[in-house]
Amino acid sequence: MDADLLDQFVETTGSTMAEAMKYLKLCDNDINAAVGCYFDPTVGRSSGMLGEQEAAVRAPIAAFTDQINEQVAVGRMGKRPSIVFEDGDLGAMFKAPTDISFVGTLETAKIKGRNRKKWLLVNVQDKDVFQSQLLNRDLWCLEDVRDVIERHFVFWQIFRDNLEGEHFVKFYKFTEFPCICIIDPNTGELLKQWGHISHMEFMKEMHDFTSRYRFESGTRRKSFDFYGMSRADMFKIEKPPVLEPPPALYPSSSSSSSSSSPSPPSSPEPDSDPDTTLEPAPAMPEVPADVQPGTVHVTFRLPDGARHTGVFQQDGGCSELYRWLTIYAQMENFNVWTAFPRVLVGDDEDVSVQSVVGGGNRAMLIVSEKE
Repeated sequence: MDADLLDQFVETTGSTMAEAMKYLKLCDNDINAAVGCYFDPTVGRSSGMLGEQEAAVRAPIAAFTDQINEQVAVGRMGKRPSIVFEDGDLGAMFKAPTDISFVGTLETAKIKGRNRKKWLLVNVQDKDVFQSQLLNRDLWCLEDVRDVIERHFVFWQIFRDNLEGEHFVKFYKFTEFPCICIIDPNTGELLKQWGHISHMEFMKEMHDFTSRYRFESGTRRKSFDFYGMSRADMFKIEKPPVLEPPPALYPSSSSSSSSSSPSPPSSPEPDSDPDTTLEPAPAMPEVPADVQPGTVHVTFRLPDGARHTGVFQQDGGCSELYRWLTIYAQMENFNVWTAFPRVLVGDDEDVSVQSVVGGGNRAMLIVSEKE
């Protein structure tokens, strides 16, 4: 049996390896069908065989009042108690949306999002919280919700107490469940977050998000295995910063100017070094409140904690980031990093600014001094 399928099943359901082999065998190694069988107590209740023909269609059940029993018991692998639906019809009603949910880890979900140019929509559920089951019944089963997800998102539903869920919750510091959030698959940035939400509120939020954010295709970002690099290897992938300001900052002596304007010194002071003397820092360019089409607003956090924002063309090279910091922030001998994940941004003209900051039109980059 394929070990990758077993690992995916265990990570998704939190079950044992023996249970993973059992359900995959019953479903002929169909991972989606196996996960659905695991979470649906009505499948194979009596015989345990998935290939058995369904019962004949019966008349509708008359209206009745029922109660959901919260059974306190030790779950699989010693996990804490969870809400158990004993009635088969209730189990089908609260069935997890396995047909639209991505099966895999966070990293593989982000890769799929980048390849398909879609955002990552994550639903973190808690088996002890009934609102988690309500999302399955009242939200994820609706056609208009599914249509929005299929057009704009890679949907990933996990439980907070399995291995992948624990890592995700700890990293993004979630404390209330259920939780719905949108992750940028390019940067891992948490863009939006909600708790239990109604159908109308969800559709409004999705409309606002898809109207405001657009997943740009652009040039694909260079992939560096940052965590596997040595310090020496990190500096090999970057170029030294360009310290020469644009010619426009140094008007020629023949240019016309008013008599009252001070003229630049014709030569450096006797004790100064002409190669190291810097011109006074020019005033920071004005940043418009609204982002213009084709541009991106990048906020730099400097080593002293100060923050400055510049406007850059989306298709401009990353060398413009270094040039801007050199001119307006008077930075020397520095590196630029993405906020999350922390990846070094090289002084490269062939890599666009948009590919580094991701699909949004606003971003933050971290500036650090070289040691």
